[in-house]
Amino acid sequence: MDTVKAYQRHDITDELWCKIAPFFPNGTGKRGCPAGDNRRFFNAVAWIMRSGAPWRDLPPDYGNWNSIFVRFRRLAKAGFWEKLASNFSDCPDLEWVMLDASYIKVHQHGMGAPGGTGDAGRTKGGINTKIHVAVDSHGMPIRFLITAGNQADCTQGIPLLENLVLQYVLADKGYDSDAIVEYVLSQNAIPVIPPRSNRKVQRDYDKYLYKLRHLVENCFQKAKRWRGLATRYVKTTLSFSSYFHIFNTLMWAKVV
Repeated sequence: MDTVKAYQRHDITDELWCKIAPFFPNGTGKRGCPAGDNRRFFNAVAWIMRSGAPWRDLPPDYGNWNSIFVRFRRLAKAGFWEKLASNFSDCPDLEWVMLDASYIKVHQHGMGAPGGTGDAGRTKGGINTKIHVAVDSHGMPIRFLITAGNQADCTQGIPLLENLVLQYVLADKGYDSDAIVEYVLSQNAIPVIPPRSNRKVQRDYDKYLYKLRHLVENCFQKAKRWRGLATRYVKTTLSFSSYFHIFNTLMWAKVV
């Protein structure tokens, strides 16, 4: 009986693929077999991200799972996924920059990497990874960092803000540290960060503007619709960060 190709609901649309396709390498002039259908390859990676399934469970319509996995890893090591995302997110609206972090549970399948699983730390909730994100005025991700789950939010505040032209920085009490506040002020920007209750001098902040910080929460909510991002199933930080680069690419490609 003839097999019928299955089209998954999260396969990339024609409109989005027209924007992304020009950035994919065509493999011309390189040794080895041709890369094949770039769109089918991208859809295969998106299926893994959306479902959180093991690579071996990839539907055969997308091609050989091992070939797709090897190509995904090769592109990740070459920095392709990061470069792809940067092609779409190079003009953010930096009037308001919002920071936050979120725990991501590490599944048992995400453990056991040679030399130890990177950026996986024990917390009260078990083994977790933490994703630290900076978003622009529209809630679009502009930078993210991955650490172990037991790393404090404030340790990544300045790295998230470095080399950005700042006006207002919105963050919760987890980022209320002297170093972060002083850095924001040194950039001629205004910190909108509520002070911790144990501060001897309670710093004032714009409570109305602070309400807009929900936009960074919305970004996490959108990311965690993808099961491969809501729970960490991959063993290496490189693969996991590549997932977020792909998510950022799709977010930005819809609006540029």
